[in-house]
Amino acid sequence: MPPQAQPATTTSISSPESEKILKNRPKASALRQQKLPAWQPILTASTVIPTVIAIGLIFIPIGIALFLASDSVFELEVDYTDCGSPCTRQIEIKEDVKGDVYLYYYLENYYQNHRRYVKSRTDQQYYGDILNVKDCAPFDVDPATKKPYAPCGAIANSIFNDTFSLTYSDTLPVLVPVTTEGVIWDVDKDKKFKNPTIPAGQTLCSVFSGTVKPPNWQVDPCTNGGFENVDFIIWMRTAALPNFRKLWRIVNKEKVGNADFTNGLPKGTYSLTVINNYPVKSFGGRKKFIISTTSWAGGKNSFLGIAYLVVGSLAILLGVVFIIIHVKFGHSMSELSNVNGMDH
Repeated sequence: MPPQAQPATTTSISSPESEKILKNRPKASALRQQKLPAWQPILTASTVIPTVIAIGLIFIPIGIALFLASDSVFELEVDYTDCGSPCTRQIEIKEDVKGDVYLYYYLENYYQNHRRYVKSRTDQQYYGDILNVKDCAPFDVDPATKKPYAPCGAIANSIFNDTFSLTYSDTLPVLVPVTTEGVIWDVDKDKKFKNPTIPAGQTLCSVFSGTVKPPNWQVDPCTNGGFENVDFIIWMRTAALPNFRKLWRIVNKEKVGNADFTNGLPKGTYSLTVINNYPVKSFGGRKKFIISTTSWAGGKNSFLGIAYLVVGSLAILLGVVFIIIHVKFGHSMSELSNVNGMDH
């Protein structure tokens, strides 16, 4: 008998390349191998139609609530763009304005979101590092004195500087009391805008003495609260759209003489006096003074309520259309199962 052949033995020689491949090979886990269980919904008429109609039934009540909330807000606008300085406008409020009353100024066609405008500021200076003007060009250093501007930057230089006073003149003329409490956010007041530390025996103006006020400012910032000035903080919160309003003051709930403002603004005749300093005609803008209240949904803006109503109505309309199509052309589940059985 021929000798039995011996099985050949193979010797595996591992190379650095093969070890590297094995080392970098992903683990055979369900996550890495994309073998996790998945759910893929099957869209049928019995699931799509109730879902679309349910969306409509949910959106319509929300839209009605938002629209009614917006409609309950009192808002009165006074355009004073073409008025002189001082400018006086008569305002007639025909019914009591109850609740918190907010006073705004409104600017139109003013692009505070321009890239170069938004970047021209240095937050470190507003934290108290008064000589830090690194990102404030072109309003960083005064060309004449070589001193840094404080506050620096294009936003600070263009601060809105119209002033307002509202007088209730139904009986004896009484100035409507206003307050800055609640106008700015706590994070702005406590963290983002802080005056430099005042050494013992000095004043805020002595701390600002090594700087100069921005070119368009009429008063020195140290005489008006410095970096902690409410109007300055409000202006530095740039708007995203070209037409915007900014909160100026809130009516203080108190009695002044014969006038009672504890519940808001009583009905009657008011006189608005504006020191009209801020130029807007060069860029085709307009200015308004706005008296407004708020609701649980915010200010007076019916867009969101109308949007919910439109989407809800379209959803119900589509649901009805889907029902008609399904009844006329659709197939039942039993019919579909029979078709699947005939395929086999």
